[in-house]
Amino acid sequence: MNRRLFLAMAIVPLLTVSKARADGVTVRWDIIHLTSPSGTPTIDPGGHASATAEDSSKITFTGSGTFQLGDDGEATGGGTWTTSAPAASGTYVVTGLIKFDVAPGSLQSFIVDHIGNAHAGLAFLRIRYSDGSRGVLVVSCHLAVGGSDAVFEGVTASKGYVDYWNHEVAVMGVDADRTHISITASGDD
Repeated sequence: MNRRLFLAMAIVPLLTVSKARADGVTVRWDIIHLTSPSGTPTIDPGGHASATAEDSSKITFTGSGTFQLGDDGEATGGGTWTTSAPAASGTYVVTGLIKFDVAPGSLQSFIVDHIGNAHAGLAFLRIRYSDGSRGVLVVSCHLAVGGSDAVFEGVTASKGYVDYWNHEVAVMGVDADRTHISITASGDD
């Protein structure tokens, strides 16, 4: 691990984006697949995650993106969304980062991570839906080794006036409702 990444990883847990001066640090978020080819748990991009609203209506997302830490941090990414009531679907784009915090926790050593640099954390992203509505996508990544039980695994979101506050729980053996956050300093692969 290079010195810059080591320093960024040491500093980032103590900061939120509003106070960060971690220029050159990129955070990637993904809604992931967790499968077990040949019996080995494996993480790949391209999964889906859901949350429900007070009336039990449901929203499901796919997607990924990145954001830069620092004062001029850029946010990119997006994916697809589907709601159950009313039945609708489309795409969304990330328009900005609201807040990011690293959480305690690391990935179990036997899991194959095709994305890399896994960290537990919580990201709040401003999004714009293809139907013109706006909202916030919350990506929360809980990792088992040393992780806090206060951190959930999955997503929650708002869309217009609806708050999909109740994340679906990731269930062992089911390829759904999982996220991944990775942190990389400029110049690292």
